[in-house]
Amino acid sequence: MTLPDEAKRNLEEAINDWLLRFDELAESESEFLKRIGIEPTLETLLSYTAGILDSIVGGYIHAKYDRGMTEAEDTELIELLNVFLPEFKHKFKSFLHAQKTTTQSPPR
Repeated sequence: MTLPDEAKRNLEEAINDWLLRFDELAESESEFLKRIGIEPTLETLLSYTAGILDSIVGGYIHAKYDRGMTEAEDTELIELLNVFLPEFKHKFKSFLHAQKTTTQSPPR
């Protein structure tokens, strides 16, 4: 069984919205991770984001069909996420670089 079309659309909408509001969401993610004692690195931010997107799809399927995702749906979700992964990596690298530059700037 593959992902329902509506689940794919919801995921793509969530990803597109995420990318449009990237800086705001990356800042929020970073602060949350810091508050729970996890350093916001490229890997932790990517993992956190992937987990949220997986939860969106998994939650949708559970609510609509009263079941978990099948292996085929999980595989398809991973394939969809891998399409957007390079863009997320690039944006998170830029975000982290800007954060590092901001925190290392001497006071004026």
